[in-house]
Amino acid sequence: MFSLASRGIYVVSKRYFYRNLKSLVPRVRFAPSPTGYLHLGGLRTALYNYLFAKSRGGVFILRIEDTDQTRKVEGAVDALISDLEWAGIECHEGPTRGGTCGPYIQSERLDIYQEHISKLLANGSAYKCFCTERRLNILRRDAVKSQRIPKYDNKCRNLSHQDIKDKIKAGIPYCIRFKLSSDIQSYEDLIFGGIAYDVSLNEGDPVLMKSDGYPTYHFANVVDDHLMGVSHVLRGVEWQISTTKHLLIYKAFGWTPPEFGHLPLIVNSDGTKLSKRQNDVKVEDYRNKGD
Repeated sequence: MFSLASRGIYVVSKRYFYRNLKSLVPRVRFAPSPTGYLHLGGLRTALYNYLFAKSRGGVFILRIEDTDQTRKVEGAVDALISDLEWAGIECHEGPTRGGTCGPYIQSERLDIYQEHISKLLANGSAYKCFCTERRLNILRRDAVKSQRIPKYDNKCRNLSHQDIKDKIKAGIPYCIRFKLSSDIQSYEDLIFGGIAYDVSLNEGDPVLMKSDGYPTYHFANVVDDHLMGVSHVLRGVEWQISTTKHLLIYKAFGWTPPEFGHLPLIVNSDGTKLSKRQNDVKVEDYRNKGD
Protein backbone atom coordinates (compact mmCIF):
# COMPACT_ATOMS: atom_id res chain seq x y z
CA MET A 1 0.00 0.00 0.00
CA PHE A 2 1.33 3.43 -0.96
CA SER A 3 0.70 5.93 1.84
CA LEU A 4 0.47 9.70 1.89
CA ALA A 5 0.13 9.62 5.65
CA SER A 6 0.56 13.35 6.22
CA ARG A 7 -2.69 13.89 4.35
CA GLY A 8 -4.41 10.70 5.44
CA ILE A 9 -4.60 9.47 1.83
CA TYR A 10 -3.92 5.86 0.93
CA VAL A 11 -3.74 4.64 -2.65
CA VAL A 12 -4.38 0.92 -2.44
CA SER A 13 -3.38 0.35 -6.03
CA LYS A 14 -1.68 2.72 -8.45
CA ARG A 15 -2.55 0.79 -11.58
CA TYR A 16 -5.32 2.18 -13.77
CA PHE A 17 -8.18 -0.16 -14.55
CA TYR A 18 -11.92 -0.33 -15.02
CA ARG A 19 -13.95 -2.53 -12.72
CA ASN A 20 -16.37 -5.10 -14.06
CA LEU A 21 -19.51 -3.00 -14.25
CA LYS A 22 -22.83 -4.15 -12.87
CA SER A 23 -25.33 -5.55 -15.32
CA LEU A 24 -28.05 -3.12 -14.26
CA VAL A 25 -29.18 -0.37 -16.61
CA PRO A 26 -27.10 2.63 -15.50
CA ARG A 27 -28.49 5.98 -14.42
CA VAL A 28 -25.94 8.79 -14.55
CA ARG A 29 -26.16 12.53 -14.06
CA PHE A 30 -24.49 15.76 -15.03
CA ALA A 31 -25.02 18.26 -12.23
CA PRO A 32 -23.59 21.71 -13.02
CA SER A 33 -24.02 24.87 -10.99
CA PRO A 34 -25.54 27.88 -12.83
CA THR A 35 -22.67 30.17 -11.87
CA GLY A 36 -21.57 31.08 -15.38
CA TYR A 37 -20.79 29.57 -18.75
CA LEU A 38 -20.22 25.90 -19.56
CA HIS A 39 -16.49 25.26 -19.98
CA LEU A 40 -14.59 22.44 -21.66
CA GLY A 41 -14.11 20.48 -18.44
CA GLY A 42 -17.84 20.50 -17.76
CA LEU A 43 -18.63 19.53 -21.34
CA ARG A 44 -16.23 16.60 -21.14
CA THR A 45 -17.86 15.37 -17.92
CA ALA A 46 -21.31 15.64 -19.51
CA LEU A 47 -20.11 13.84 -22.64
CA TYR A 48 -18.55 10.94 -20.72
CA ASN A 49 -21.73 10.48 -18.68
CA TYR A 50 -23.93 10.67 -21.76
CA LEU A 51 -21.86 8.20 -23.76
CA PHE A 52 -21.59 5.84 -20.80
CA ALA A 53 -25.37 5.77 -20.46
CA LYS A 54 -26.02 5.57 -24.20
CA SER A 55 -23.63 2.65 -24.72
CA ARG A 56 -25.51 0.65 -22.06
CA GLY A 57 -29.08 1.69 -22.79
CA GLY A 58 -29.10 3.80 -19.66
CA VAL A 59 -30.49 7.16 -18.55
CA PHE A 60 -28.69 10.52 -18.61
CA ILE A 61 -30.02 13.01 -16.06
CA LEU A 62 -29.43 16.77 -16.03
CA ARG A 63 -29.65 18.24 -12.53
CA ILE A 64 -29.08 21.91 -11.72
CA GLU A 65 -27.24 22.41 -8.43
CA ASP A 66 -28.16 25.98 -7.50
CA THR A 67 -28.08 25.85 -3.71
CA ASP A 68 -25.48 28.64 -3.59
CA GLN A 69 -27.90 31.40 -4.53
CA THR A 70 -25.26 34.13 -4.09
CA ARG A 71 -23.30 32.84 -7.12
CA LYS A 72 -26.25 32.13 -9.41
CA VAL A 73 -26.03 33.89 -12.79
CA GLU A 74 -29.25 34.87 -14.56
CA GLY A 75 -29.72 32.99 -17.82
CA ALA A 76 -26.96 30.47 -17.07
CA VAL A 77 -29.32 27.46 -17.04
CA ASP A 78 -30.79 28.22 -20.47
CA ALA A 79 -27.31 28.83 -21.89
CA LEU A 80 -26.04 25.57 -20.42
CA ILE A 81 -28.90 23.53 -21.88
CA SER A 82 -28.36 25.20 -25.24
CA ASP A 83 -24.64 24.32 -25.20
CA LEU A 84 -25.40 20.68 -24.38
CA GLU A 85 -27.89 20.46 -27.23
CA TRP A 86 -25.36 22.02 -29.61
CA ALA A 87 -22.87 19.33 -28.58
CA GLY A 88 -25.43 16.61 -29.33
CA ILE A 89 -25.92 15.63 -25.69
CA GLU A 90 -29.53 14.67 -25.07
CA CYS A 91 -30.83 14.44 -21.53
CA HIS A 92 -33.52 11.88 -20.73
CA GLU A 93 -34.60 13.52 -17.48
CA GLY A 94 -34.10 17.11 -16.40
CA PRO A 95 -35.62 20.57 -15.93
CA THR A 96 -36.95 20.73 -19.50
CA ARG A 97 -37.70 17.01 -19.97
CA GLY A 98 -39.39 16.02 -16.74
CA GLY A 99 -39.12 12.55 -15.22
CA THR A 100 -40.23 10.57 -12.20
CA CYS A 101 -37.51 11.84 -9.84
CA GLY A 102 -37.96 15.60 -10.10
CA PRO A 103 -37.78 18.43 -9.43
CA TYR A 104 -34.39 18.53 -11.15
CA ILE A 105 -33.43 21.96 -9.81
CA GLN A 106 -32.11 21.79 -6.26
CA SER A 107 -33.64 25.06 -5.08
CA GLU A 108 -37.02 23.43 -5.76
CA ARG A 109 -36.19 20.46 -3.52
CA LEU A 110 -35.76 22.24 -0.17
CA ASP A 111 -38.59 20.34 1.51
CA ILE A 112 -36.89 17.07 0.54
CA TYR A 113 -33.62 18.17 2.16
CA GLN A 114 -35.41 19.28 5.33
CA GLU A 115 -37.08 15.88 5.58
CA HIS A 116 -33.75 14.07 5.24
CA ILE A 117 -31.76 16.33 7.55
CA SER A 118 -34.35 15.54 10.22
CA LYS A 119 -33.48 11.85 9.85
CA LEU A 120 -29.79 12.50 10.50
CA LEU A 121 -30.59 14.68 13.51
CA ALA A 122 -32.86 11.96 14.85
CA ASN A 123 -30.30 9.17 14.51
CA GLY A 124 -27.49 11.26 16.02
CA SER A 125 -25.42 11.59 12.83
CA ALA A 126 -25.85 15.38 12.70
CA TYR A 127 -26.16 18.25 15.16
CA LYS A 128 -27.02 21.94 15.38
CA CYS A 129 -24.06 24.33 15.40
CA PHE A 130 -24.41 27.87 16.77
CA CYS A 131 -20.85 29.07 16.12
CA THR A 132 -20.64 32.55 14.63
CA GLU A 133 -18.71 33.46 11.51
CA ARG A 134 -16.43 35.54 13.73
CA ARG A 135 -15.48 32.50 15.81
CA LEU A 136 -14.87 30.40 12.69
CA ASN A 137 -12.63 33.14 11.26
CA ILE A 138 -10.63 33.20 14.48
CA LEU A 139 -10.15 29.43 14.29
CA ARG A 140 -8.94 29.71 10.68
CA ARG A 141 -6.57 32.56 11.50
CA ASP A 142 -5.08 30.79 14.52
CA ALA A 143 -4.58 27.58 12.53
CA VAL A 144 -2.76 29.41 9.74
CA LYS A 145 -0.61 31.26 12.26
CA SER A 146 0.32 27.93 13.91
CA GLN A 147 0.85 26.24 10.52
CA ARG A 148 -1.96 23.77 11.16
CA ILE A 149 -4.71 22.66 8.79
CA PRO A 150 -7.62 25.10 9.26
CA LYS A 151 -10.67 23.13 10.36
CA TYR A 152 -13.68 23.40 12.62
CA ASP A 153 -13.03 22.14 16.17
CA ASN A 154 -16.44 20.41 16.51
CA LYS A 155 -17.29 22.52 19.56
CA CYS A 156 -21.07 22.35 19.21
CA ARG A 157 -21.05 18.57 18.85
CA ASN A 158 -21.02 18.33 22.67
CA LEU A 159 -23.75 20.83 23.51
CA SER A 160 -26.35 19.55 25.97
CA HIS A 161 -30.03 19.38 25.06
CA GLN A 162 -30.67 22.27 27.44
CA ASP A 163 -27.92 24.40 25.82
CA ILE A 164 -29.46 23.79 22.41
CA LYS A 165 -32.93 24.59 23.68
CA ASP A 166 -31.74 27.83 25.29
CA LYS A 167 -29.89 28.99 22.19
CA ILE A 168 -32.86 28.32 19.93
CA LYS A 169 -35.14 30.16 22.37
CA ALA A 170 -32.74 33.11 22.29
CA GLY A 171 -33.03 33.23 18.50
CA ILE A 172 -29.39 32.39 17.81
CA PRO A 173 -28.98 31.26 14.19
CA TYR A 174 -27.58 27.80 13.58
CA CYS A 175 -26.45 25.50 10.82
CA ILE A 176 -26.47 21.70 10.89
CA ARG A 177 -23.20 19.77 10.80
CA PHE A 178 -22.40 16.12 10.13
CA LYS A 179 -20.46 14.08 12.68
CA LEU A 180 -17.37 12.81 10.92
CA SER A 181 -15.94 9.55 12.20
CA SER A 182 -12.32 8.44 12.02
CA ASP A 183 -13.27 5.42 9.92
CA ILE A 184 -11.04 5.14 6.87
CA GLN A 185 -13.56 4.98 4.05
CA SER A 186 -12.40 3.01 1.02
CA TYR A 187 -13.89 2.46 -2.40
CA GLU A 188 -12.92 1.22 -5.84
CA ASP A 189 -12.61 4.17 -8.18
CA LEU A 190 -13.67 3.06 -11.66
CA ILE A 191 -10.62 4.80 -13.10
CA PHE A 192 -7.98 5.05 -10.37
CA GLY A 193 -8.58 1.79 -8.51
CA GLY A 194 -8.64 1.42 -4.73
CA ILE A 195 -8.82 4.64 -2.71
CA ALA A 196 -8.97 5.03 1.07
CA TYR A 197 -8.97 8.26 3.06
CA ASP A 198 -9.59 9.34 6.65
CA VAL A 199 -11.35 12.66 6.09
CA SER A 200 -11.43 13.50 9.82
CA LEU A 201 -7.65 14.01 9.81
CA ASN A 202 -7.96 17.09 7.64
CA GLU A 203 -11.49 18.41 8.19
CA GLY A 204 -13.77 19.28 11.05
CA ASP A 205 -17.43 18.32 10.99
CA PRO A 206 -18.81 19.72 7.70
CA VAL A 207 -21.94 21.82 7.33
CA LEU A 208 -24.86 19.93 5.77
CA MET A 209 -27.54 22.60 6.07
CA LYS A 210 -26.80 26.32 6.15
CA SER A 211 -28.59 28.73 8.44
CA ASP A 212 -30.62 30.02 5.48
CA GLY A 213 -32.22 26.60 5.03
CA TYR A 214 -30.25 25.69 1.91
CA PRO A 215 -28.20 22.48 1.85
CA THR A 216 -24.50 22.40 1.07
CA TYR A 217 -23.19 20.64 -2.01
CA HIS A 218 -22.13 17.52 -0.10
CA PHE A 219 -25.52 16.89 1.49
CA ALA A 220 -27.75 17.71 -1.47
CA ASN A 221 -25.48 15.73 -3.77
CA VAL A 222 -25.83 12.53 -1.74
CA VAL A 223 -29.58 12.88 -1.16
CA ASP A 224 -30.32 13.63 -4.81
CA ASP A 225 -28.10 10.89 -6.22
CA HIS A 226 -29.84 8.37 -3.98
CA LEU A 227 -33.40 9.53 -4.62
CA MET A 228 -32.78 9.80 -8.38
CA GLY A 229 -31.44 6.26 -8.49
CA VAL A 230 -28.00 7.26 -9.78
CA SER A 231 -25.95 4.10 -10.24
CA HIS A 232 -22.63 5.57 -11.44
CA VAL A 233 -21.08 8.95 -10.64
CA LEU A 234 -18.52 10.12 -13.21
CA ARG A 235 -17.00 13.47 -12.23
CA GLY A 236 -13.73 15.40 -12.09
CA VAL A 237 -10.82 14.12 -10.02
CA GLU A 238 -11.01 17.23 -7.82
CA TRP A 239 -14.00 15.54 -6.10
CA GLN A 240 -12.11 12.33 -5.36
CA ILE A 241 -11.22 13.19 -1.75
CA SER A 242 -14.77 14.42 -1.06
CA THR A 243 -16.10 11.01 -2.07
CA THR A 244 -15.03 9.47 1.25
CA LYS A 245 -17.04 12.15 3.07
CA HIS A 246 -20.02 11.33 0.87
CA LEU A 247 -19.63 7.64 1.72
CA LEU A 248 -19.95 8.48 5.42
CA ILE A 249 -23.22 10.31 4.70
CA TYR A 250 -24.51 7.33 2.71
CA LYS A 251 -23.59 5.12 5.68
CA ALA A 252 -25.43 7.39 8.11
CA PHE A 253 -28.60 6.99 6.05
CA GLY A 254 -28.09 3.25 5.62
CA TRP A 255 -28.00 3.64 1.84
CA THR A 256 -25.95 1.76 -0.75
CA PRO A 257 -23.73 4.29 -2.59
CA PRO A 258 -23.32 4.40 -6.37
CA GLU A 259 -20.08 3.50 -8.09
CA PHE A 260 -17.62 6.36 -8.54
CA GLY A 261 -15.21 7.20 -11.32
CA HIS A 262 -13.08 10.35 -11.30
CA LEU A 263 -11.85 11.89 -14.53
CA PRO A 264 -8.29 13.27 -14.72
CA LEU A 265 -7.81 17.01 -15.15
CA ILE A 266 -7.72 18.58 -18.59
CA VAL A 267 -4.34 20.28 -18.93
CA ASN A 268 -2.64 22.70 -21.30
CA SER A 269 0.16 21.62 -23.63
CA ASP A 270 2.69 22.63 -20.94
CA GLY A 271 1.01 20.44 -18.33
CA THR A 272 -0.65 23.24 -16.35
CA LYS A 273 -4.29 22.99 -15.35
CA LEU A 274 -6.80 24.40 -17.82
CA SER A 275 -8.50 27.30 -16.04
CA LYS A 276 -11.81 29.08 -16.47
CA ARG A 277 -9.82 32.31 -16.44
CA GLN A 278 -8.07 31.40 -19.66
CA ASN A 279 -9.37 32.23 -23.11
CA ASP A 280 -11.07 29.66 -25.32
CA VAL A 281 -12.34 27.39 -22.56
CA LYS A 282 -15.97 28.47 -23.00
CA VAL A 283 -18.08 26.10 -25.08
CA GLU A 284 -19.90 29.19 -26.36
CA ASP A 285 -16.65 30.40 -27.95
CA TYR A 286 -16.37 27.22 -29.98
CA ARG A 287 -19.99 27.54 -31.07
CA ASN A 288 -19.42 31.10 -32.23
CA LYS A 289 -16.31 30.09 -34.14
CA GLY A 290 -18.13 27.23 -35.81
CA ASP A 291 -15.67 24.64 -34.37
